[in-house]
Amino acid sequence: MFNLSITVLFAQEGPSGEETLVQEAPAVDPIIAREQALSLGDNGAGAVAAPPAASVWGIFRVILTLAVVAAAIYGLVFFIKRAARGGANQDPFLKILANAPLGANRGAYIIAVGSRAWLVGAAESGVSLISEIEDKDVLNAMLLEDSRKSAEAPVGRFPDFKSLLQRLGMPMEPSAPPGPEDIRKRRERLKGL
Repeated sequence: MFNLSITVLFAQEGPSGEETLVQEAPAVDPIIAREQALSLGDNGAGAVAAPPAASVWGIFRVILTLAVVAAAIYGLVFFIKRAARGGANQDPFLKILANAPLGANRGAYIIAVGSRAWLVGAAESGVSLISEIEDKDVLNAMLLEDSRKSAEAPVGRFPDFKSLLQRLGMPMEPSAPPGPEDIRKRRERLKGL
C-alpha cells in the first residue's frame, strides 16, 4: 500500500495584517477512519441504537387485529350466504320443513305447500321428486315444529346468541340457579368419573 500525503497550505491574514501559514493537514487513511467511526460496546455518542424488541403490547395488538379481520371475514361470508338464500323463508305458503345434507352439493328436503308435502333431492344436476309424504301425523308434527321455530325466531333482523346456540344443538342451561337437588346430582355424577 502506499501512503498519500497531502500538503495544504493556507494563508490567513492575522490581526496585524500579516499573512501567516497554517500547518499542513495530515493524510487520513480511509480504512482507519471507518474503524475509528465504529463503536464497539461504547454507549457514548455515536453509538448505533438497536431496534427495540417486540413488546407484549405490540404482540397483543397484532393478535387483536387478526381476530378482528377474521371476525369481519366470517361476518361477511355469513351475510352473503344469508342473502343468497333469498326469500325462501319469507313465503308463508312454501316452506322447507326439514333438510339433510347428503354430500358435497347434495341434499334431501321436505317441502310443504299447505297441507301437502314432498320429499325432494337436490344436486348440481337439478332437483328431483323422491316421494310425496302422505302420513298426516308426521306432516302435522313437522308443521307444528316449523311454527314453533318461527315463533321462537327473533323479530329483528339478527338472531340473538342464545338462539344461534340452540340451532346448533347446544343444550341451554336454565336461567334459575341450581338448587340443592341439582348440586347433589352433579356431585354424584362427578364422583362416578
